[in-house]
Amino acid sequence: MGKVATEQPALAFPSLPKPPQPVFCRVSYCALSSGEPMDAVLDVFNVLHEPTAVFTRLRERPRTLAPWLVVSAFAIVLTLLTRPYQTAAMDALRATLPPEQAARMGGGNSLAGLLGVPLGTLIGLAIGAGLLWIGSALTGATGARYKTLMSVLAYSSITYVMFGAVTLAVLMVRGVGAVGSFEDLRAPIGLDVLMPNAGLFLGTVLNAINPFSVWGVWLCGTGIAMTQGISRTSGIVVTAVSYLVCLLLLSTPLLLLGMALKR
Repeated sequence: MGKVATEQPALAFPSLPKPPQPVFCRVSYCALSSGEPMDAVLDVFNVLHEPTAVFTRLRERPRTLAPWLVVSAFAIVLTLLTRPYQTAAMDALRATLPPEQAARMGGGNSLAGLLGVPLGTLIGLAIGAGLLWIGSALTGATGARYKTLMSVLAYSSITYVMFGAVTLAVLMVRGVGAVGSFEDLRAPIGLDVLMPNAGLFLGTVLNAINPFSVWGVWLCGTGIAMTQGISRTSGIVVTAVSYLVCLLLLSTPLLLLGMALKR
């Protein structure tokens, strides 16, 4: 009888797992391949010359952290550089007060006040975005998104930094010795040039209506129109009204100070 050939099974060896890719390699590759954080920072400046492209990206993915950090950093620098002029104005104010009242006034140069600049910027953006949300809803925006509006406002706030830089340049040209009151801290580039003798409150409000604020209102209104689906005219009107409301709220302490000093 012939032997039946039996097929011997092949020996199977378990496959060795591939060595894992180092984590730092994957992280570094992702960080280099996606420049999203840097793009968000650059858009703070790109919005000045290509707002349509920037607001299109914000409509798809709103960003608030990057513009808030950039604007806050500039605000801190401007606060530091304008501190000598603020101090001169405060000293001039103390000279007009009784000694007891002047002694109770703080210097205003503490580190806590400087660190409060980013917090104040964030609060201002939050309040402004709330007013924009209300205005957008009233103009017929379907599903107005607060986060997107805050992102648009944050990027448009770069014009405020430009206004602060111009004001600083004017103060540096004048010198600290030319500051004899809080009115001298204003750069005459707003509507206050039409009323040079305006008081502290009215002069500040008029000074805040200047080419840079108009530019910022236009930018923000354009961003609202693109991200919320309303007309550009409606977006600009909503932004202008919100800006005036915030301006009056921020200037209220100056109104009280002017009444106390009869200015």
